[in-house]
Amino acid sequence: MINMMYIVLTALLALNVSAEVLEAFVYLDKSIERNIQIVASKNKSMLNDFQKEAIKNEEKAGDYFRQAQQVAEESEKLYQYIQELKIELVRAGDGKKSKAVTEDNMVDPEGIGKLSDTDASSRVMIGDRNSGKAYELRTKLNAYREFVLSHVNPERGKAVISSIDELLKTEDGYSKDKDFRSWEMSKFNRVPLIAAVTNLSKLQLDIYNSESEAITFLMREVTATDFKFTELSPAVIPNSNYVVRGSEFTAELFFAAYDNTQRPEFHTAGGRIWRADPDGKIRYKETPQELGPRVLSGELSLPDGTKRPVLFKYTVVSPNTVISPTKMNVLYRGIDNPVSVSAAGASIERITINVSNANWVQAGGIFNIKPGEGRTCEITVRVDGQQLDKPQSFRVKNLPIPMPVLDGITSKLVSKGELQASQGIRAEMPSDFEFDLKYRVTTFRVSATIDGYTEEEVSSSNTFTDKQRRIFDRLRSGQRIMFVDMKAAGPDGKTVDLPDLTVKLR
Repeated sequence: MINMMYIVLTALLALNVSAEVLEAFVYLDKSIERNIQIVASKNKSMLNDFQKEAIKNEEKAGDYFRQAQQVAEESEKLYQYIQELKIELVRAGDGKKSKAVTEDNMVDPEGIGKLSDTDASSRVMIGDRNSGKAYELRTKLNAYREFVLSHVNPERGKAVISSIDELLKTEDGYSKDKDFRSWEMSKFNRVPLIAAVTNLSKLQLDIYNSESEAITFLMREVTATDFKFTELSPAVIPNSNYVVRGSEFTAELFFAAYDNTQRPEFHTAGGRIWRADPDGKIRYKETPQELGPRVLSGELSLPDGTKRPVLFKYTVVSPNTVISPTKMNVLYRGIDNPVSVSAAGASIERITINVSNANWVQAGGIFNIKPGEGRTCEITVRVDGQQLDKPQSFRVKNLPIPMPVLDGITSKLVSKGELQASQGIRAEMPSDFEFDLKYRVTTFRVSATIDGYTEEEVSSSNTFTDKQRRIFDRLRSGQRIMFVDMKAAGPDGKTVDLPDLTVKLR
């Protein structure tokens, strides 16, 4: 689960460094730190058990135990080296007195002030002409990997070697644009401070997991029959605790410390038997149809008679979709209407839509929908290509007509000075219209009755002409002046007629 979160957040980071993504990295780093403590405690417990076995049988277990100790010592050295890198990195970006560095030399990601700083990781880890710490780190990781693998028998430990190689690989690669990217640059060049810290925490977790793999292998080497774990507990790893109705619930069930010479079986409450794969894990599947809480119950057993009850709860939710125009409850024709779409239990990357009578593009978690002709749009939501619920219908309206106003004037009773100071006519959208749209007046006519004669002049822009201003000069108090035949161009490229505007001279 941690690995999946790490991959997803790294992908999001490449798309958009939003505040939500940065906060997600804080959460991920804290989760990784908790897992580090769990794995470290597990490794220490295994070493203690290994030592007891070596004391009881020095001839069989002594050499393997000493190898395990060496792996643990090298793991701790590299872990502490990376911990010092994390502290150096935080202080480079956040200052020497960063609140993120605790008294026991740990790093609290919630204390980092400059989460989005991208300069510190480049300065510390990349440096000038590739002189940064990332290159030394890569060398140490490669040396550590080779050291750990030297304690694994290549014939009997193929799966362990493959797992450790995957955990500690430092391969160069290529971006989506097929540009060469070294391991160092992909991990630390121009990376936000919190992401660089999380990358280092992930490496620390990978080191302890590699140590765990190696120690477990060495313990098995003593002999599968002579060496026994003192405690067994069943483990259930689901794909999710929330399952959309009609979709598949999957879970892995296994003993946390199983003996690879005895494959477990899972007996469900209904009497069905699920048997383990060669790796000792039972991969359970079911497809619930009813909503609400569900209980997976049964018994996990080993051939030697060991049995443990299993009780696991999860929730089945409806595949309801939520489609929310972010501006209002209608879609406007001819412009991009930002709409957020969500489906219970599905991330935005799995969601696609189809819209009738409209074009649309996706930008992050928002779909910009531009309706065409027609009075409604129907939006269909799919998750992983599967349609959820019925299409939802939305009304389509034309954009409201903007209102003409004199530039710099808010009243319809004006002085001649105010009128002369005005630059021209503006088109403004109604105050309760949520979109920030701009219309530009393209032409208008000034009309006024002076000494019994109608005087008119046309402007082919949004500003007053000299002839129009001469009409203003001849006006007397109490007379009215009209602005008619006004047209304005909108953001959709269409020209609209504006209502007439009349003002009276004080």
